[in-house]
Amino acid sequence: MTLLSRTLGVFAGVALLMVGGATAASASPMADEPPYSQVKCLNSEYASTCFQWEGDDQWIIDREANGWAAVVHVQTNYGKNVECKAMPAAEGWALCLFDHQEGKCVRFRLYELKDDVKRKYTGWSPWYGTEYGSLC
Repeated sequence: MTLLSRTLGVFAGVALLMVGGATAASASPMADEPPYSQVKCLNSEYASTCFQWEGDDQWIIDREANGWAAVVHVQTNYGKNVECKAMPAAEGWALCLFDHQEGKCVRFRLYELKDDVKRKYTGWSPWYGTEYGSLC
């Protein structure tokens, strides 16, 4: 897949809407995996998410075909709250593009969602820098 087609596919697949005070993005499906040398990840029994500081991308994968959607809640230290919902289980990694301010900090947690019910919250990740992914 060329960089241009990947970029166009990502932009075409990302839809933004307001949900409960946090901006939610529908992740676009990706055939690739996160570049593990450039991400900070959080894993649970039902999902995994990785923050890629170059580009402010949030990767997510739903690991259980249980009827519940995996969601990552992303928070910055300057007041931004956004969410990224995974594609259904077994459809691979998905990606949401968030344009965070450089020189700030971000943290994230996972939960499951079905019919407006949320469950299985993980703890928050540590705070990571938006420029280089180092601890804040």
